[in-house]
Amino acid sequence: GKMFSQTTICRFEALQLSFKNMCKLKPLLQRWLNEAENTDNMQEMCNAEQVLAQARKRKRRTSIETNVKGTLESFFRKCVKPSPQEISQIAEDLNLDKDVVRVWFCNRRQKGKRLLLPFGNE
Repeated sequence: GKMFSQTTICRFEALQLSFKNMCKLKPLLQRWLNEAENTDNMQEMCNAEQVLAQARKRKRRTSIETNVKGTLESFFRKCVKPSPQEISQIAEDLNLDKDVVRVWFCNRRQKGKRLLLPFGNE
């Protein structure tokens, strides 16, 4: 079936989904309800839930070694927003996945913004 982001699931659970997203979800939820109502065996439904939960497991957090972090920091000091080609090159040089490098730069830029706002929105 269709996969939904963790954000969508959280907003759904908190009843904070936009009307547009709720309309997208309605057919899927309707089908799920119909199946639930027509299933005599609740154990079968629970097994289906476990299969779905396993299918949407998130990627494990990547731990980056201290020396590699230092190298990333030095790249960051030269260029805070590297191009996709530069990210690929950095990833290759450091033997990291491109997405790990891309996300590291995104997170590092956010950290920089946080440090500029001492006592943020409280």
